Amino acid sequence: MRKSLVGLVLLALAVMGFGAVQAQDTITIEYWNINNEGFGGPTVDLLVEQFAAETGVVVEPRVQESYPALVQNLETQLAGGNIPDVVQIGWPYVDYVYNNLPFIPVSELVASWGSDEYLAQFPENVLNLTNVGGTNVGMAYSLSNPIMYYNADMFVAAGLDPDTPPTTWEGWLEIAPALSEANGGIPVFNFGYGADNWIVQAFIESNGGNILVCENGEYQTGVGSAEAAAGLQAWADVVLSGQSLNAGYADATPAFIAGETVTYTYTIAGRGAIQSQVAYDLRATTFPQFGENPIRIPGGGNLLVVFATDPARQEAAWNFVQFLTSVEGLSEWTRGLGYVPLYDAVLEEEAYAEFIADNPIQQVGNSQLPNMVRWTSFPGPNGLAAGEALFRATQAALGGELPAVEALAAAAEEINGLIAGQACEG
Repeated sequence: MRKSLVGLVLLALAVMGFGAVQAQDTITIEYWNINNEGFGGPTVDLLVEQFAAETGVVVEPRVQESYPALVQNLETQLAGGNIPDVVQIGWPYVDYVYNNLPFIPVSELVASWGSDEYLAQFPENVLNLTNVGGTNVGMAYSLSNPIMYYNADMFVAAGLDPDTPPTTWEGWLEIAPALSEANGGIPVFNFGYGADNWIVQAFIESNGGNILVCENGEYQTGVGSAEAAAGLQAWADVVLSGQSLNAGYADATPAFIAGETVTYTYTIAGRGAIQSQVAYDLRATTFPQFGENPIRIPGGGNLLVVFATDPARQEAAWNFVQFLTSVEGLSEWTRGLGYVPLYDAVLEEEAYAEFIADNPIQQVGNSQLPNMVRWTSFPGPNGLAAGEALFRATQAALGGELPAVEALAAAAEEINGLIAGQACEG
């Protein structure tokens, strides 16, 4: 079984490598992703059309509900001998893929189909992001972080200056009553969440806790600490007091767009979809600071992993990965959704440079790069089950079934049993 820690692979690719896939018979490949109609689907369709026009290869997107569901469905398909060609893998599942699934390493793709020059464009530290145990699992594609969107019109209604939103959690709590009262008593806060544990990691780590720690050469979870409990309880308190909506991504996003909450803490990758749908003055600010603790927010997004084994489809899949991660492909992708560009050549591309100059919301996401930490991936064959245990604890605390300290203590015991024996360094 392979061991490793994964990294991101960012690409500034020379367009010249794409054409090699053309063949007399049309090649069709499957591209698994989480980009539904409201979250990047139109941009995926555009890129697929562009790639087909460039190469003659047909790409069929297969949209999955979420990153956890994608990995679970992927396992089922692979077990049945049905192999998708290119798959978006969310960052917290990289170790799981490395240890459990039959991906095609980047080194094998390069050995079979070339593109040494393509890889040479990326800094060593960028390539190392997708490196687990000396193996690059895939190529980094998307990188995001959570920002706090807010309805500036509601600030004005409350007599507050929308140009100077709070930067701390304490500051937001101070103005929350006025914001709610002036806007019909609606919840001020809205933290969309899911089984990926992305937002709860931001609360826990920005309060001084850790999701995963290394003790005596083995991984253990840190969610049983007082710091972790303080982070989750801060979120639970505003939910239980009625100051925050308690909703998953699917309900939280339309609620904010409809003006049913004042703020929405969500991925910068949702920027494009939200901006295109709101009828009010949309602004954004950084994730709040808790006390004197430094802001520590997980980097979201995904990498592209090739699973295709048929030679012709594998070559097509590898060329598609390069196309998506080219300067032009990434510029289209980041402008369409809001992901943070992964290398300087994208920033310098004319269309992106013009876009970023006129989009202060995107600048908020870009400004949080120094605050980003790795989106935690629970190690070992039971990594998915460990993530589910943390998700259940989050739901229990937000629903008022248990105080955060009790919910996380139970989760910590379960998680440590699931990841027992997983070696680490440090």
